[in-house]
Amino acid sequence: MLSSTNVLIISLVLSLIYYFFYSKFANKLRLRNSILVLTIFISFLFYKKIEAFVELEFKNNTEKGIGHNVITKSDDFEKKITMYEAWNNKTFSQKDFFPGTAFRIYQFRVFLELFEENSVFWKGFGFNASNIKIEEKGVEHNVFLGDVNHEGYQKKNFHNQYLQIFAELGFIGFSLLVLILFFSLKTAFKAKDFIHISFTFLMISLFLTESFLWRQRGIVFFTVFYCLFAISNTKKSLQ
Repeated sequence: MLSSTNVLIISLVLSLIYYFFYSKFANKLRLRNSILVLTIFISFLFYKKIEAFVELEFKNNTEKGIGHNVITKSDDFEKKITMYEAWNNKTFSQKDFFPGTAFRIYQFRVFLELFEENSVFWKGFGFNASNIKIEEKGVEHNVFLGDVNHEGYQKKNFHNQYLQIFAELGFIGFSLLVLILFFSLKTAFKAKDFIHISFTFLMISLFLTESFLWRQRGIVFFTVFYCLFAISNTKKSLQ
């Protein structure tokens, strides 16, 4: 499932970049630069408020986050886990609910623990083999293990493509993914193809909150558009 908030934010940023740097309006340099300077100035003015907001979001119970909730909130849960607790608590209870961001922080913690306990840095656990290890960690940390209405947290993948591929294909597999994204960006900027640039940045951001390539529709979507952009911009460079 797509992390809609993340995609919307990146889409908004890319739209603004296009409007100010790639559209006909971008030729009005004086206005563009004035807006950029004003934005930076306002950011400095509200720095303390932004910092306080981030700290509040990190320490307080909240269901809001950059990623969707992996389990639907219900009255059976008595406590919402904060991001701080997800990172630091040794164990949880069967009544604890993980909002989307807190769950992803917990999964990142699990990832680090698995790599500390297993010598799999280079080759990983193998395709889909990390699921067993995640499940074992879920039992160890006593996260919600599921009931008749909900699947337990221990059954969920990393919800992060970078962690997922690192855990299952090791550093080599992770490096290949990074190289694929790097060459996609390089080709896009060289061709000055804003749509290609947008596609790559959306994929980079989406991979932070979803194991997108571990689903059939995800790998098909990425492969088709990656190849189409690569072929199109290669032809342009040859002409």
